[in-house]
Amino acid sequence: MPDTQKISPHKGSVYATLVLLAILSPAKAFPESFDRNFTYEAEADLAHEIGYADASGWAANVPNQSNGFLVYGPYATNWGAGAGKAVFRLMVDNVSSNNLAVARIEIHCHDSNRTIAAQDVLRGDFAQPFQYQEFDLWFDLTLCSSDRMEVRVRWLDRAFMNIEKVTVHIDDFVAGQPAIKNFTLSSDAHVQSLVRRAIEGLGFGTYDPVASQIRRDGPNASDLVFVGRHYMAWIDQTGFYGKMNGLWLLNGASGGSLAFLHEDPSTHRPISFLGVAEDGDGAWMAGYSGAEHFELPHEIAEPDEDPNGNGLCDTDESCQGSACVRRICNWYGVNEAAAVTDADVPHWTACSNNHISWARKLSATVSEQTGTSMKLVYKAPITKEADAARDGVQEGDRCHQNFLFADGVRRPVYLHVGYTLYGDRNYFDRTYQFENPAANPGFGYEIWSVIGGLVLSKLPATQPVKAGLFHAVRPDNISVTGPVFPLTFPADKWTVRLPPFLPVQDETWGWAGTSLSWSARGRASRGDSVKMESIGPSDNDDTGFCACYVHGGMEIGGAVLHRGISLPIAIGARSIETTRRISFPADYILPFVYEAEGNSLSKALGRQEGDGWSANTAADSQGHLIYGPYASHWGDGNMVAVFRMMIDVVTTGGNVATIDIYDSTSGTVLASSVIARASFAQPNTYRDFSLNFSLSGRLGHQIETRVRWHDISYLKVDRISVFDR
Repeated sequence: MPDTQKISPHKGSVYATLVLLAILSPAKAFPESFDRNFTYEAEADLAHEIGYADASGWAANVPNQSNGFLVYGPYATNWGAGAGKAVFRLMVDNVSSNNLAVARIEIHCHDSNRTIAAQDVLRGDFAQPFQYQEFDLWFDLTLCSSDRMEVRVRWLDRAFMNIEKVTVHIDDFVAGQPAIKNFTLSSDAHVQSLVRRAIEGLGFGTYDPVASQIRRDGPNASDLVFVGRHYMAWIDQTGFYGKMNGLWLLNGASGGSLAFLHEDPSTHRPISFLGVAEDGDGAWMAGYSGAEHFELPHEIAEPDEDPNGNGLCDTDESCQGSACVRRICNWYGVNEAAAVTDADVPHWTACSNNHISWARKLSATVSEQTGTSMKLVYKAPITKEADAARDGVQEGDRCHQNFLFADGVRRPVYLHVGYTLYGDRNYFDRTYQFENPAANPGFGYEIWSVIGGLVLSKLPATQPVKAGLFHAVRPDNISVTGPVFPLTFPADKWTVRLPPFLPVQDETWGWAGTSLSWSARGRASRGDSVKMESIGPSDNDDTGFCACYVHGGMEIGGAVLHRGISLPIAIGARSIETTRRISFPADYILPFVYEAEGNSLSKALGRQEGDGWSANTAADSQGHLIYGPYASHWGDGNMVAVFRMMIDVVTTGGNVATIDIYDSTSGTVLASSVIARASFAQPNTYRDFSLNFSLSGRLGHQIETRVRWHDISYLKVDRISVFDR
């Protein structure tokens, strides 16, 4: 529908207003660092299809001009092949008559006639009339490295507009392998080979030699890879504020024995323990911006979201006073390169345009190393990242703009996010801290907290190693009530979680008040369990996780830095720095091995003989040669026990022994097999006998492996080994 209301002052009438409102402009963000910067004054450095010189800029008004390019040019040839943003400094006369687009800002490749970035600027995107406001437009020059480049403002003839200048910031892009931080007990050459396998296994491209087809959204030369003895982490510093977008678990060995715990069984491709490109296809998850989710529910109304005028978004906008029940207006977060594209979360996809460029370099503000650890911190602006459409239209207005305070003014606020990575430990620490600059009023009344966490996998999961991670839950210290059966999850005990067969909504756990562990097998064993604990100085109770069917991911986190506990904070202050510790327990390393002569297995007859336990027909009578270990820590699921045994004579017949798996708790034989003399190929030579069994539904039961000797032949047992299958 065409706009029928055009509001504009006469030419040349705004100069005094510009001076006054420049004084009233909110504080600017901290200065960003780019490789190169170019400033183009609107009236002097750029060409014009329409408009006139006005104060310090170039303007157009509705009575005297028709739509067209207010500025275009400068046909630059020195931008290179990197990426960056153009900052358009604009103003309009009226910000409230409607919320239609008043201009379109563009980055255009002149020679190939290709527009590589564009964004509509809505009337409501402006905070104040007659006040310059900066609008960022991110772009990537991959397709236009040899073109003459233009910045353009297409004026749409709906409001007076003045443009002062356009500033272009460029980061050069260098393809190649990330820098490696080796904190292992292995050689640089061995670690290099592991890193190459891991990052190429994500599916973004090959690195030897560096190929032109390496994608900018994958690991690149401005990123880093941390390698310790227990994990390898890709810290993505291009397009992300140092976000861990790849994580591979390692076996803790030294030298050339350091290896991945999880590989594709057919291709031996290392499998990341996070959701980004976990299938080796270079794919980003549609419901998330990378492998960690941030969302800050925000309760201050934008223009047109507050019919009753109380400054909030209410469940019933006809309410007054104490009868009003506030609700979320919008969600804030961090503008990073991977846009949310999942149609199931339209409030997030509304802000999917104009994300930071993949090649944007975002260096750490803190980078410290010891002999065994590395600390990194990044300073991320908090911006609007999801549009709840409380004004009735999910048009993505004001996306990526600064934080909205209760007085209606947008100002920069920062979330410092970081890691402490350890070379010799099986955990890392994730840190969070707010900074409220000195020019701001108090901060924190407007939001709930920082909600979200690590995204281990998409959902439904496609990698078997992660598909069952939420199978069993173990709270520490206190029992937890969950949203699925059996509803109560006792403290210090693994309990199988029973989700609905066809879930229709997110399964969210929060405010557990204790650390939580998850396991695919109901035990704290290496490679199939993960633990999260909050270890900040305070405000540690909101631990949780989400089987997030709407976003499509498996998240562990909860929320940190809550209003009423860690917030609000004063002018110029920082919140506490809080910490989540993510660990990969290795209480048990499979297989479970029980030596026959050892103390873990009981004996009803026989004797120790060298490396085993034996019986013979001259000295012993039939019975259980060995039994035990009454293990309650094997977890559940399908398993196999391998009995290693020998006999002395293989030429006569008969059944030598019976092996079985016995559930001592329920008094049930789970599996058994009769071992015939003919099963042994050679005398006095060990042979392995496998026995498959299932512990499903028997979590915590005491399980025995048993060898019943039949007293017809000498028999020696070396050991029994128990594996997952």
